[in-house]
Amino acid sequence: MTGDRDGHSSSRAWLADHLRRRAWPLVAMAVFVLVSMAYSLWWGPVVDHGHNWVIPGDIWSTFRAAHWVGWGDLGGIYGRDTVLVTFPGIAVLLAPVAMVSGALGLSESVYPFFLGHPTSWLLLGPAMLALGSSCLVAFDAMAEDLGVGRRLRIVLCWMEAVVIFQVVAMWGHPEDMLALALALYALLGAFRARWSLAGWLWGAAIVIQPLVVLMFPLAFSITPRGQRLRACVYGALPSVVLLAPPLLSNWQTTSNRLFHQANSTVLDHATPWIALAPRLTPASVGAGPGRTIAVLAAIGLGVVAYRTRPSVIGLLWMGALAFSLRCFFESVMVSFYLGPPLALIVMAAAARNRARWLVASFVVAMVATVLAFHRLSEWGYWAPMVILLGIGLACGWPGREALGFAGRPRGEAPTDRPAPADGPAETPAVASSLQQGTAG
Repeated sequence: MTGDRDGHSSSRAWLADHLRRRAWPLVAMAVFVLVSMAYSLWWGPVVDHGHNWVIPGDIWSTFRAAHWVGWGDLGGIYGRDTVLVTFPGIAVLLAPVAMVSGALGLSESVYPFFLGHPTSWLLLGPAMLALGSSCLVAFDAMAEDLGVGRRLRIVLCWMEAVVIFQVVAMWGHPEDMLALALALYALLGAFRARWSLAGWLWGAAIVIQPLVVLMFPLAFSITPRGQRLRACVYGALPSVVLLAPPLLSNWQTTSNRLFHQANSTVLDHATPWIALAPRLTPASVGAGPGRTIAVLAAIGLGVVAYRTRPSVIGLLWMGALAFSLRCFFESVMVSFYLGPPLALIVMAAAARNRARWLVASFVVAMVATVLAFHRLSEWGYWAPMVILLGIGLACGWPGREALGFAGRPRGEAPTDRPAPADGPAETPAVASSLQQGTAG
């Protein structure tokens, strides 16, 4: 009993210390929610002199699916009234909000019919924004482990908030950034040799947004041999559990949504890869082939990481490259796809030096975000995006030694090298955390 009490006390002490160290990200989250809601409610009436609130249309499909989850019909989340194309994790998280909204009789939009002032947005908006901006806490935790100074981490926090604004507040996709946050915490767990925790965090990340699987091969490369099967099982189990009901009850619709990944060629931005994409309807193509190429490239990066044993910053940079490759091979791009790679690029550049961080933040991230909203030709849109992401990756380039390609004296490893396959290694930041009871 004494050991249990000591363990609980250690966990509470670690949590309190972790929250104390994340004071600025938590403040940034609160400001992000307030500013985003102010933009939503007042931009249309005050700036555009219109009447409607500015609400991201994509969130209503997710919210409708959340209603089906709350009603206990998980098998119906991929019906025609939801147009959901991702895994069900985010709908499960928003189900309590949907049930409260329904109990209060609040109005809401249902695709394709959008209300000007849906009162359920007053509940859904803050909940969605809080979930999406939670990545700021994970970004700060990772930046701390990378050795970024406190002052720069504070500025980095606000810059990351600007990067994710279009993803969460303008497009209504909190699942992209929440899944990235869980993936980063999974990596932090792996760096501390907490393999079961890391596996469950990967499972939660994938069921919320499966595209974080692009980083999973990198995590797998540092997982000890005896833990790899468990990591795969934990990573897949939440998705298997939540996808089984809709697949069994409505295989045709569910499989079409998940495997075809339809993208509109009218609403979104076509790239040169559209010539190779299967045509699903006159106004949409399947994104599956391009994303398959990105997954294969991510597996290739995982194989390279397994062979070279990159340092922590090298592993993070390879994660940014994996997400960038997804954008390189998309047949139809949407501007919020840039959110995850840009967020990791800015973080990786901050771990190098301030000059690189300034270029990555104010030249690459800002220009790419603004340019992504312009309607251009296929090559006119795709080429600048690839060039800007390439410049950003160059800013965050950690060097050949960090990626494990440079020769080292026998037996010598970089100080922030992640755990090798036969046992964990500690970074200086991780060792300090362990001394404070982080691994408890």
